[in-house]
Amino acid sequence: MDFEAFKRLVEKRRNEHPVWFGIDPDETPDEVALIEAEVKLGANLPTDYKKFILEYGGGYFVFSNVFSLEGGSDWHLVDQNYKYGAIRDGHVLVSENGSGDFYGFKIVDGVCEPKIYFYDHAVELWQETPYNSLYDYLEVAAFSN
Repeated sequence: MDFEAFKRLVEKRRNEHPVWFGIDPDETPDEVALIEAEVKLGANLPTDYKKFILEYGGGYFVFSNVFSLEGGSDWHLVDQNYKYGAIRDGHVLVSENGSGDFYGFKIVDGVCEPKIYFYDHAVELWQETPYNSLYDYLEVAAFSN
């Protein structure tokens, strides 16, 4: 799914279920904040994440969450990645499921792949998912009630 298709999906769901969008998102960052986050994480973030975060801000997103760039937020991307640095293992954490498991991007040669990977805390391993982008992941995680 590309960004324009994702935006259409968000608007469709917002029109159908406005209450789903009742929790305010974190603030949208500027380009400088994105660059600073990439430097601190040691990896270039995928375009899908950048477009999402610049449009929607991150934090709570319907029935899911996306780590944001708002300073002081419980969902701050850099803080979450530093906090759980031991499990990063070549990945950038971008979301969690509330049960100790994470979703993230794999870092290859300093660049995050757009594909989403799953960290299962029970077996302490990263695993592939069927999600080729953040948008594919959110289509299921955020909009499946």
